[in-house]
Amino acid sequence: MHDKILIHDYDASEFDFSRRVAELLGVPRLEDLHTGTHFPLFTRETDQSTPFHAAFYEVFDELAPLYHRFVRDFVGPLFDEDICYQRVPTFRVHLPGNVAVGQFHRDSAYNHPDGELDFWLPLTDVWATNTVWVATDIGSDDCMPVPMRRGQVLTFDAVNRQHGNVVNDTGTTRVSFDFRVIPLSRYHSNDRKTINTGMRLVIGEYFTLLSEAKDVR
Repeated sequence: MHDKILIHDYDASEFDFSRRVAELLGVPRLEDLHTGTHFPLFTRETDQSTPFHAAFYEVFDELAPLYHRFVRDFVGPLFDEDICYQRVPTFRVHLPGNVAVGQFHRDSAYNHPDGELDFWLPLTDVWATNTVWVATDIGSDDCMPVPMRRGQVLTFDAVNRQHGNVVNDTGTTRVSFDFRVIPLSRYHSNDRKTINTGMRLVIGEYFTLLSEAKDVR
């Protein structure tokens, strides 16, 4: 899967992330999250700094059983070997007139190692300027938008494939989260740390083993 851009369908009624996150954030519709707010154009340093991000991470323990079960029951079977995966997914909010991430990039620039596969999961329907843009080829800077709907998850090599977003002019908020997965045959212990949190990119800190999710109900 590492050399391809793939979209997988999953059962959004069984894994109802959209409804659950809206409940946890106390809003009726994630698409309207921007109502009554205004933020300056985000940069790489500020794109995780909204009250929405703080609220998501604060209540993530309540979402964690659903997330870990999704990785166990849906993501794990996509691989023919054991995996490790990001313990807490990265939350994104793409407000109208703004960006969700501060710059186009490859995750290798942020210390992420070869072997990672990115899973990008929108909690709202996404299209045009409110979705992720991904390079058509590894090594290219020519990025195209990836339209998707709730109940789909995108996989691609974010370490080596350019990706990012543009200013959202759709008038509706996009909410998503993403997480990294590494087949254990490609995992290597290292001293690298994430740019934003300083967390070590190793099992037991940033990553956890699929076996740790086996008892999740």
